[in-house]
Formats: sequence, structure tokens, C-alpha cells
Amino acid sequence: MNRTGVFLALTAVLAAASCAPVRPPEPFGAVPTPAQVAWQRQELLMFYHFGQATFSHWDGENPSCNGRPWSEALLLENYAPGNLDVDQWVRVAAENGFREVILTTKHHDGFCLWDNPESRCDVASARNTTDVVQAVRDACNRYGLNLGLYLSPWDRTIEAAGLDLDTYEAMYKRSITDLMTRYAPVVEFWIDGNHSSAFHWPDIHKTVLDVNPDCLIFSDAGPGCRWVGNERGVAGETNWNTLDIRGRNIGPGRAPGDYQTYLAQGDPGAADWIPAECDFSIQEIGDPDGWFYDATDRRKTPEELLQIYYTSVGRGSVFLMNVPPSPEGILAPEDVAAIEGFTALRHNIFDHNLADGAAVKASAVRGRGYEAARLVDGNYDSYYAAPDNVKEVTLDVLLNGMKTFNLVQLQEYIPLGQRVCGFRIEVRKNGSWEAWGQGTTVGHKRIVKGRTVTADALRIQVEALACPALNGLGLYMDSVNYE
Repeated sequence: MNRTGVFLALTAVLAAASCAPVRPPEPFGAVPTPAQVAWQRQELLMFYHFGQATFSHWDGENPSCNGRPWSEALLLENYAPGNLDVDQWVRVAAENGFREVILTTKHHDGFCLWDNPESRCDVASARNTTDVVQAVRDACNRYGLNLGLYLSPWDRTIEAAGLDLDTYEAMYKRSITDLMTRYAPVVEFWIDGNHSSAFHWPDIHKTVLDVNPDCLIFSDAGPGCRWVGNERGVAGETNWNTLDIRGRNIGPGRAPGDYQTYLAQGDPGAADWIPAECDFSIQEIGDPDGWFYDATDRRKTPEELLQIYYTSVGRGSVFLMNVPPSPEGILAPEDVAAIEGFTALRHNIFDHNLADGAAVKASAVRGRGYEAARLVDGNYDSYYAAPDNVKEVTLDVLLNGMKTFNLVQLQEYIPLGQRVCGFRIEVRKNGSWEAWGQGTTVGHKRIVKGRTVTADALRIQVEALACPALNGLGLYMDSVNYE
């Protein structure tokens, strides 16, 4: 072969190599199941606390019901809905971007919102016999929302009956099977940690998963998703999706050390993928019946809800807002107004990504299929990745003109695990770089709030436990909650 032939052959080999697909990064550490990824991507969840406590203002926290001796008959008397517009509950959620609703099928008082074969204290024995669980299931089907169910392990009716724990646990598991089967599919099963530390949790988890292996079980430590450690909607600024629960006997009511810090922050590199869920109520919770409707409670404003969005979704968690239906059987107009105001704020801010049209350059690129431009292409499953063993990268983002913003949003491709442990953000103004913001973890989504700035470029320096894999970048302007 002559010299020209050798050159052409070598050129063909190099061209073929440049077009060859590049191997994706190996998963790092614990990784989420597809069901956990889908749950995380919902971001906004709505909680409904409804039952006899809606009318009596007694949910089992106190031994007597407003001074009257407690009894099952009293609970049945207390439950007095006239009209129930469950369709409105779910419609409001759907119209405002919520993708899952969770219903309290039984709270600590023991009153059940369905015909529970294990109880005499349920809607089937009340004056209004509407199966509320079925009504919510039907509404979710109409509006395309996912359904989660809450079943309190603590039960005042069981305490009053004097049943031993083993007997009650068997009844509790049969109730779970009934709910999970009759109202399927149930995507999340919510276990309250109040007065529940003595149960045999692996057996109870198995009861749920035997019906639906993809159902996420919520408790202090999962195993599907975890409590964030407070009821204010605030995740840790450092928030790992992983926990080390194996061998620690962690469960509802049991967590090591300072559980609020531990659950808010997670364990970096731990063996179990158990993301945090931020629960809170649209009304102030300062009394035992705070999760149920009270017309005298102060409601959070749309601006306050937006701030909670930043401390939950914006820190890699999800936003679970309790909106308790009123005794009239509807979500109260003042609550709906606050929700709609919150929705308007989100649209005003996040419908306009100022990073659209940006050009991105990375200090290291894995290869074809993982280019830096994938950071801004809007496709969840398209992501930028660095080569193996490259744990620190710099991303230069050239904006499409001068942009004014005070929020930077980063997303990590969590199907491959959580990797980022630190980042710094600089902005370019008048040709000079200056520090703007920083953080630790990213996870599904991280929203960094900073001072309002007008710039034509960003520089993001990322440090990770393994080669970074990032699938989203956004720049936004918040004219309400800004620094």
C-alpha cells in the first residue's frame, strides 16, 4: 500500500472511532429503582387529612375527645359530612401541577375512610357511608394522578379494646392488603412514626410489596422514601438520597443520633437509596389537630409556599403539602386561592429558562453522546458525563446575550446514582469573573438562590465522588423571593 493509501486507511479508522458509541458511566453506589425515579420526578404531592377529626378537632393525640369519654360510637357520631366533593380535591391538585395525592385512610383515632373488614369504626357504620378511598381512587383515574395511602399504625380504638400487639399487627397487615388490593395501583404507602416503634417492620413492608413490588414505602427510614426529619418542608442544604439502614434496625420512630439532622442530610455513599420527602401543611400546625381542617388556623401565602418549594424540591427532595378538606367536604376557597397563587408564581419564574440557547463547554468530556451541550437540551435522559476517574470538571456556559437572574438550577442524572459533593458558580460581568454561589449536593434538582446579577456567561466548577453526570441547567429570575 502506498503512502496515500495508508493515510486514507488511517483517516477512515479515526473517523470510525470518532463515530463509535461511547460506553456510559457505570452506576455509582446505591441507585434508585425506576419507580423511585418516577416518584422523584413528580416533585409536587398533595396530602389530604380528612375524617372524624375534621368535625371533632380530635385526632387521637389526647386521651379524651373534647372532654367527652372516648368511644367508637362517639367517633361515628362525630363524622358528619354533608356533601363530599372529592372530585374537587383531586381536580385542584391536577390543575396546579401536582402529580400524586396521598389520603389518610385512618389516622391515630382509628376512624377508617373505607369499609375496613378489620374495624367497626369506619364509614360503612357512619351516617355518610361514602367510601372516600374509592372516591379519591376514581378521581385520580379521571385526572391522571397517582394515588398514595396513609394508614396510621397508632390506633386509639385498638388501645381501648386492649388488644395485644401481635393481634393488632395481624389486623394491620390485613388492612394493608385490603387497601393495596382494592384500590390498586397504590404508588406510595405512608407509615407514620408516631407510637409505632414496636412493630415488626420487615413483615409489614413485605405485606405492602407482596401486592405491589413497585410501591414506595414512606417511613422514618423508608425503604422507599424517608421522612426529612421535620414538618416544615425543609430538606438539608446537603441532602444525600442514600441512607445506611442495614443492621441498624431503623424504622418508624427509630433513627440514630440526631435524627432530624441525619434524615435531612442522609449518608453519602451509603448502601440504600432512600430519598427524602418534605411534608408540611398549608395551615399552621401548633395544636394536636393541626393536620386537620381548622378555619381559625393561619394559611401560608403563595410566597411562603414558593420558599418551601426552594427548600424541598430545590434541595433534591419532593414537596408534600397537606391541604385538609373542610367540613363542607371541599378544599376551602382560601386554600385553593393560595395554591393557585403558588402555581402562578412558579409559572412566572420557571416557564422562562434563561439558559435556553446557551453554548456549553466542559473541561473534560466522556465522548460522543455525552457532550456538554446535553446539559441544556431539555431531555431528561440526555446527559453530560465526564470520563471515568475524572471527578472535577469546569463547565463554561456562554449565554445567548446578557441575562438577568438570581436562581441557578442544576440537575444530576440520578438513575446512575448520586455523585456531586460540591460545586461553585461564577458569573462573567464586563469580561471579568466573580463568585456568585456554591453548594454541596445536587441530586434530582438543586436550586441555588443568590443576588440578582446580569451576566453573559457562567462558570460552574463541579466536584464529585465519581465522574459527574448532569442532565439539566436552568437560569431563572424570581422577583418575589430574591436576595
